[in-house]
Amino acid sequence: MKRLHMPPIDIRYWTAITLSSIFGTNLGDLYAHKSGLGLIQGVGVLSLLAALVFATERFENRRHQVYYWLIIIIIRTGATNIADYLAYIAKVPPVLLGLGVTVILCFFAWISSFTKRGTVSSSNTLPNTNIAYWIAMLAAGVFGTLGGDLCSDILGEGSSSLGLGAILLIVLFFGRQSTAKMPVVYWVTVAIARTAGTSMGDWLAENHTLYFGLSISTLITGVAFLSVLLFWKSESWRAEDTGSRIASPSK
Repeated sequence: MKRLHMPPIDIRYWTAITLSSIFGTNLGDLYAHKSGLGLIQGVGVLSLLAALVFATERFENRRHQVYYWLIIIIIRTGATNIADYLAYIAKVPPVLLGLGVTVILCFFAWISSFTKRGTVSSSNTLPNTNIAYWIAMLAAGVFGTLGGDLCSDILGEGSSSLGLGAILLIVLFFGRQSTAKMPVVYWVTVAIARTAGTSMGDWLAENHTLYFGLSISTLITGVAFLSVLLFWKSESWRAEDTGSRIASPSK
């Protein structure tokens, strides 16, 4: 993905990633239950949609973040379905499944941290968004779904949501200067956000006090996610956008 379509790593980015995790959890469940495609066919459709977005992005030279966040939501939705299929239909042993997904995440996260020349990127931006990055992001979504479900089963959805949310805040507070500079911190934070998002999304949809249900909770989390993207503009993005207009004045 082109750099001009990639958001900077800041508090807005992590807010959007967390909300995309919650929204993607609800959307993945809604998609699986209401589309009538089933888990396997549903993932196939999502794969085609992602391929279409990637293909379109290659020919787009305007500076915006639409493609990045579209792929994030598509991948998060698919990850929910993949995790559910592996855990509940294929019935892969939990320990084997967890270890396998963790190894895949670590391997592709490591690969994505290298530039084309094989040197570690030191830019204060996202890791290199090559195919390895997106596979790692998919693995993080699967990991988060499995981890969030496990924590909810052990602690309950409410306690799990609060606990994982607190852990995410602590990691962001102490690692806020490192998430863009150290790939390992970036990916650990992504994995925690995905895990917390799963518990939060399930709690919101299944809470007997609020009683929103899956459809309403999907709408609420989707609106929250879109609102952050539409109405919260990153200062660094604005600065770069201003610099780009100055460097390339209109004729």
